[in-house]
Amino acid sequence: MNINKMLNAYGNSVYLSGQDGWKSPLFKAFLQPLRYKNKLYQQGSYTPLGINKNNVYLYIGPSSHDLTKLDKTYRIHDKDNKKYTIDRAEKITVNDCVIYIWAVVRQTTEA
Repeated sequence: MNINKMLNAYGNSVYLSGQDGWKSPLFKAFLQPLRYKNKLYQQGSYTPLGINKNNVYLYIGPSSHDLTKLDKTYRIHDKDNKKYTIDRAEKITVNDCVIYIWAVVRQTTEA
């Protein structure tokens, strides 16, 4: 099973938006809280329950929605209309082919 089939079968419905009113079509991505004790990817801190108080999430999405090309003004929206800013994004490649986009995103409370 390739990554796009897994995203379509098990991923969350999300879309991207820009400050200019642009919205992408809905697509599937994994968007899960980061709960790791060693947070080298962020300046987060470990809590006894393993939950990051900074609302930091792991995003894994299709290569067709390349977050590495977007600036800090773009947002990811989930089905509950929660918004996320992109802290860091990278292309994950195998044999010089981008297979998915990995990102650390932060939930935002902006209006």
